[in-house]
Amino acid sequence: MFRMKRKLEELNKSGKKIRVELVGIGKMGRGLINQMATISGMRPSICVDEKPQKAIDALIAAGVSSENIIFTNSKSKALEALEKDKFIVSEDYSIGLELEKIDAFVDATGNPPFGAKLAFDAINNKKHIIMLNVETDAVVGPILYKMARENGVIYTGTKGDEPGAILELADFAVGSGFELLVAGKGKNNPLNNYITEDEVYEEAVSKGLYPKMLTSFIDGTNTMIELTAVSNALGFTPDIIGCHGIKTDPKNISKQFSLKTEGGVLENYKIVDFAFGMAPGVFVIVTSEKKEVKDLMKYLNMGEGPNYLLYRPYHLTSLETPITIYDAVVENEATIVPEKGQISDVITVAKKNLLGGDLLDGMGSKDVFGKIISHKDQELKNLLPICLINKNTKLKKSIKKDSLITLDDVILDESEIIFKLRKEQERLGL
Repeated sequence: MFRMKRKLEELNKSGKKIRVELVGIGKMGRGLINQMATISGMRPSICVDEKPQKAIDALIAAGVSSENIIFTNSKSKALEALEKDKFIVSEDYSIGLELEKIDAFVDATGNPPFGAKLAFDAINNKKHIIMLNVETDAVVGPILYKMARENGVIYTGTKGDEPGAILELADFAVGSGFELLVAGKGKNNPLNNYITEDEVYEEAVSKGLYPKMLTSFIDGTNTMIELTAVSNALGFTPDIIGCHGIKTDPKNISKQFSLKTEGGVLENYKIVDFAFGMAPGVFVIVTSEKKEVKDLMKYLNMGEGPNYLLYRPYHLTSLETPITIYDAVVENEATIVPEKGQISDVITVAKKNLLGGDLLDGMGSKDVFGKIISHKDQELKNLLPICLINKNTKLKKSIKKDSLITLDDVILDESEIIFKLRKEQERLGL
């Protein structure tokens, strides 16, 4: 980190900065703006939201004077403001695409169709793209990653988000010489697959969250999406549809996440999963065949083995994203990418009885929740990835509660870029 600090200070002294366009000024976006304000040589030069006052308020809270904030949807005025080192607030995400002074985009919207369009446009304009929007990555990440490599830019998930934090641990484990068996996260909220946004409305507002976002946390969809990102990065699959989701603690988890033949719950190793009792942390389970390594792990109070827990008891979400921004722009390195392809998918399950002819609402709604499944099984059963649902998705027929919804059950909006990217991804076998 001191290397990052030193290089950014050198950039700042030379009159240069990493300039970022941040799209989506919700809880994560506000935190990122305020964190970047403390870092020399990096700034959120353009802040975009459909409610621009949110961006203005976030910048002022970060210590930016109102005189240094320019609201505009004009690219020429934005360029003029950047040359004067002002901060720009806009409703138009495309405002920074053609501006040479903007080095990278950060998507903090959590909206899959919009995220696909933003990433597509950023990459084609040769801008690095940092995805706090793991929802998009989980369904079309492999094709976006391929496009980014072809355009010479970085496409990446972020440090601080659970998938990025898990990958840091996995990288440490493998780099240290351990064999990686399980990669996972603690579940922050209770699990209720049938919760609705109406039931969580007051809690969501009190926490500064959109009700649908909190709903997707509690109904498990968000956890499934995050584990899909990890799956696509490592090549690991869920052991069972939806994962085991065991109740545990740091002392017992390495035994529980072992094979059934060893007294655990697993049919297979090299899997992704989640656990209650480990939140807000992330973890990996590792092993070694070497006697000397096992002896040293015992000496270090890491347990009797043969499986061992490596555990990070926190993740700081967007507050860690500046490190990913620096790595992408200066070091040309990603935090987490779906380099193994579409290994898993989050498919769609009915929360209630649904009627044919109705529009289908997606993540965090009253209609559906998501479960992780291997991509091979998703293809075999023709199941609907939940992140392909948008406001125009219509049911062809009635669906019973708890049924898995197939692609044949719905009419998708084929005009959306996310749909076209998924089709191309499938054609290429990514």
